[in-house]
Amino acid sequence: MKKNLFIILTLLFVNYINSQVLYTENFDNHSVGNLGTNTTGAVPGQWGWLTYSQNTQVNSFFSVVNETGRGKVLDISTGLTSTESLLAFKTNLSPLLNNRNAGNNVLVFEIDYYTGSKHATNTAGNTSRIVIAGNDGNVLTYPTATNLAVVVLEKTDGAILLHPFVSNNTAIGEYIPFNTWIKFVFYLDYTNRKVYFEIPNINKVFVTDFLKNETSINLIQDFPINSILLEAVVTSGINEPQIYTRNRYDNIKITALGAVPPNIVALSTTEQLAAKFNLYPNPATNVVNITNSENMLVNQVTVYDVAGKQLSSQTFNGGTQIQLNVANLASGTYMLHLQTNEGTAVKKLVKK
Repeated sequence: MKKNLFIILTLLFVNYINSQVLYTENFDNHSVGNLGTNTTGAVPGQWGWLTYSQNTQVNSFFSVVNETGRGKVLDISTGLTSTESLLAFKTNLSPLLNNRNAGNNVLVFEIDYYTGSKHATNTAGNTSRIVIAGNDGNVLTYPTATNLAVVVLEKTDGAILLHPFVSNNTAIGEYIPFNTWIKFVFYLDYTNRKVYFEIPNINKVFVTDFLKNETSINLIQDFPINSILLEAVVTSGINEPQIYTRNRYDNIKITALGAVPPNIVALSTTEQLAAKFNLYPNPATNVVNITNSENMLVNQVTVYDVAGKQLSSQTFNGGTQIQLNVANLASGTYMLHLQTNEGTAVKKLVKK
């Protein structure tokens, strides 16, 4: 155990000393007011940011504002009854890669995002998109540029549904709260052709293939991070009420690392394992069935409440399909830790 801990700490230390911050922007050095010069997407505004408004061409939709406890942040907000797509973007970032040390082939992109309020499905559609793009194509004709990583946030259905997309268009769904600051972190591993997507607020990491079908022998040079796009979309019909959307951004950073941190890899493995299990019915009343797609044996199920307190533990004789009695649980949300020979999978259960 001590040996394993030493190895993990050593890897973390090596990552730390090799870490290089290539780009940061927290908007504190910007002036309060309009971010852009105009909304054509052609004339740079503050600190090189470009802004684009598809229909209304209102410059004040993009602004630097003061945020309590944060300093200055970027705000993209609208109050409209018509369809609109708003884009704030920054390009020509790829030359920053020339400053990285040899072997630092993991690029880490971080951004803080304010989720804003829920939008009812019977009034209008509302979507926010955060895009990390390559240096080819036109960012205004999404998605012609190579989109290295994309987060799409649907502000409907009671929560914001999160879809990270990468080169092979693999989608992962996750619910995150409204009116909350959330951090998103992408680890683009060019050596192993993997992208790890982390949401620290909920302690989750997703992993999928990255540039899987590209034949280049120098991926990080051919597909660098070159552009950041922040987009807010409002889709409103005739005679619908005014829709107000707020999207705020802060603490943008790009870092170069020698390897993906081991704790991120470990968390992604847990998520991959959990995705293979299915609970039904969920919500459950008395009994929940636990199955999996690969005939993995479940040896033990431990029930925790959302505060992390262990409530019960039940041992099974390595069944691939088991039933768990939850009749004694109070109504609420619980986390089931499923112990298998491949590791521990964590699944969320709702008790009626």
